[in-house]
Parts: sequence; C-alpha cells; structure tokens
Amino acid sequence: MPEANTPVLVAVLNNQADWQRIQEQHWYRVPLAHAPRRMTAGILAWYQTKAFGAEGGQIRWYAEINHVSQATRSQLIPEQPAHPRAQERYWRLQIGQLQSLPQPILAQRFRRITFISTNWQQFIHAKQINDLWLGDSLIEQLSQQLISEGMNVARRRLHDGNTPPQGTCILIPLLNQIELQIGGQVLRLEHEDLIWDFAGCLAQIRALQRRN
Repeated sequence: MPEANTPVLVAVLNNQADWQRIQEQHWYRVPLAHAPRRMTAGILAWYQTKAFGAEGGQIRWYAEINHVSQATRSQLIPEQPAHPRAQERYWRLQIGQLQSLPQPILAQRFRRITFISTNWQQFIHAKQINDLWLGDSLIEQLSQQLISEGMNVARRRLHDGNTPPQGTCILIPLLNQIELQIGGQVLRLEHEDLIWDFAGCLAQIRALQRRN
C-alpha cells in the first residue's frame, strides 16, 4: 500500500490504441511539450474521455510507475514512421500491474483535463474529480509544519482586511498556488512544487523568514 503522501499523476486517456499499449506493453507516453514540470510520481492514473463510451468521464485504473525515460515517437511507435510528430520527444512511463479502484472517481460532467497532481490519500478517498485538488489539504499541511517550527501562522482569504500581528506568516489560498506573506515580502508556492518538493518549499520559506 503506498504511503499517504505518495505523489499521484492523473493523465488523460483519449484513445483505444494507448489503452491497448497500457494493458499489453505496460507503458504510457506523455509529450515533453505538454508534460508537467516534474515526472517523478509514484502512481499513474488515467482519466478516460468520451472515447470510452460508458466508461468515459471517470478515473478507474491506476498503476505504479517503475521507470521513466525519454524517446521519440518513432522509437515508441515504430510502425508509424511517417507520423507528423514522429520526431517529437516523449516521456515513456513504464508501469507495473494495472489496478482498479473499488469505485471510480467520477466527473460531474465531461471536462477538459490535462494533468492533475495529487497524492495517494486524496486519490484513494476521492469520489469526484474535484476531490483530487489539494488546495485545502496542502495549506493545512504547510500550516502545521510551520507552527511546529515555532512560526506564528495565520490563514486568510485574498483581500481580507484583517491585520495580523507583526512577524506573522500569512497563508492565502490561490488557484493552484499558496501565497505566503511575511512582513512586506511575498512568496508564491505552486501546488505542484508543494507536492513534489515540500522540503524545498520549506527552505524557501525559512530563507524568507530570515530576511525579516
């Protein structure tokens, strides 16, 4: 069983040919040009589109990522050497055994998704796609960590007029980011960076604190 904070990457599956490769050859491809900045997830899952009929609009299947490498499309799919994107480079994600969620994670309506970065705890308990986004749980995790290090922390919404005590670390949730304010200085942390490199984000916050 993966640990609660194991990173999970949800990718889009929009054709039967890729699904066949996943089942038979146990790998998935992601174009470098459209890939997330970090490709070090422990788990890969798939959001199936309308191309899958009754199974579309949901996440049911996932697998552990065993190895990550790069290759051109022509190397990955040599039977299509004349494809217009034959020389484009892709991430090749080698995966383990396919596993099925007890209940699929549903989209309330078909939605355009590229990638969703989340963690195992959020993923295994999600009932709808919206449950995968980590804004509230990330800000709670960050708040608890900073408090444990002796910092005064206040959480508020953007444009909240309240003025916290001097030296307080203010955490403000934004779309896909958390804004952190100490004194007159501002640091914005991407959710993706907090998921993949929490320790690195903490180092940035400590450096900001030392400058105040």
